[in-house]
Amino acid sequence: MHWLEVGVTVDPEVAESVCDVFNRYNPAADGRGGAVVELHGFDPVGDVHALKATVRTYLPDTPEGHERLRRIEEALGHLSLIRPVPAPTVRRLREEDWHETWKKHFTPLRVGRVLIVPTWAEHVDARPDDTVVLLEPGMAFGTGLHPTTRLALRLLQQFLRPGMRVLDVGTGTGILAIAAAKLGAAQVTATDIDPLAVKAARENVTRNDVADRIDVREASLPTDEPPFDLVVVNILHHVILNLLDQGLWRYVRRGGHLLLSGIVLPHETEILLAVSARGGHIVQRLQEEDWVALAVQREEPR
Repeated sequence: MHWLEVGVTVDPEVAESVCDVFNRYNPAADGRGGAVVELHGFDPVGDVHALKATVRTYLPDTPEGHERLRRIEEALGHLSLIRPVPAPTVRRLREEDWHETWKKHFTPLRVGRVLIVPTWAEHVDARPDDTVVLLEPGMAFGTGLHPTTRLALRLLQQFLRPGMRVLDVGTGTGILAIAAAKLGAAQVTATDIDPLAVKAARENVTRNDVADRIDVREASLPTDEPPFDLVVVNILHHVILNLLDQGLWRYVRRGGHLLLSGIVLPHETEILLAVSARGGHIVQRLQEEDWVALAVQREEPR
């Protein structure tokens, strides 16, 4: 079996739109679909320089795969009329080369005290006080390479306290849930509506020896749960708004915090208005390029 690697290098704020195109025309039904994001321009300690994002997807080298490629090229052409998107590069890979190509895009990355390590890494420069998260991404979102995940990890390290109950909505690979458990959370509930993400998250939870503290569920929001000390949501802004409409706010205890990432700068005001209307106030704001993350506190009872 051969595969077509389709890649586009763009500014980070455009990467979300390219991911949408790839995910629409190459869904992850066979475990290899969907989009993979690789960022260039930051060093191992997270300092940003001239940031660029390469978005890739992998299509089967079959008539169906070539039809998907045609649709992707057409959609990217339409997108380029409103956003700066170059024509994609296409490379043919053998089955045995696919896994090795994927691995080149994901290397150890430090975000504060958290060191994200792919399972295939041979040499890891870990410090004694590092919180090491071992990760096998599969095709789930959340390797730490994307700025939204890095921003969420930074907020998590700032607001998590030992013994807290944590909810991670849209867990993806489980990276934030695992980091929370290793940073001292007593119990973590992690949810995702994508069965492939749930499978990847459960495997990563077991791989990191934190299965006794993390409950991974195939769901949007959990049911019959008391409010959490800390709720983390690393999803696109319109999904955050939908979750707030569905009652996300009630999962945050009084005095607790809601950490929101995945917000593109032009949509920040919408999120601010939505949380303010529910009695939340912003206590921290982080930004990387055009991505924003917010820590929102639910007011204490009077």
